[in-house]
Amino acid sequence: MKIIEIYDDNYSKDKVYNRVRNAARAVIVDSGRIFVEYAKAQPIIMLPGGGVEIGESKEECVVRECREECGLIVKPIKQLFVIKEFYKDVLFNSSYILCKVEGSCQSSPTQGEKQLAIKSFYQDVRIVYNDLKRILDSLDDKESELYGMNYREYLAANEILNNVQNII
Repeated sequence: MKIIEIYDDNYSKDKVYNRVRNAARAVIVDSGRIFVEYAKAQPIIMLPGGGVEIGESKEECVVRECREECGLIVKPIKQLFVIKEFYKDVLFNSSYILCKVEGSCQSSPTQGEKQLAIKSFYQDVRIVYNDLKRILDSLDDKESELYGMNYREYLAANEILNNVQNII
């Protein structure tokens, strides 16, 4: 399994991270398109997913997050890759898991997700990749959380784009 690493300017191989956040993101593919979430309130594009809760597996997390965020009932198939982000005071581990849609349900987004006015739909992976590139090019603060989130998803879209034949 491939691991993609992102380092900030403060990275040191000897650094111990006291805060580690594990997350899982769903890679849902249909005819070369991927299921994505575009936020209207801020320039954010992401795959459905979020933080793994205590006692929860990555697979359980991705199932829960898909239900909550976009009203999809998914079945995890396999983990495709991991993106590790080494920042000043926290290490983020995001597992990207290929999922199959098995049904739908009523979504129950968090207040924060509602404020972002997220719209979820299938989009050609090349368009997602190019939209993320445009967002990154437009952001001045390369150290911001907003930049980091979009950069992580840009790398994920690139990995999916380069391996879409193997993923389907």
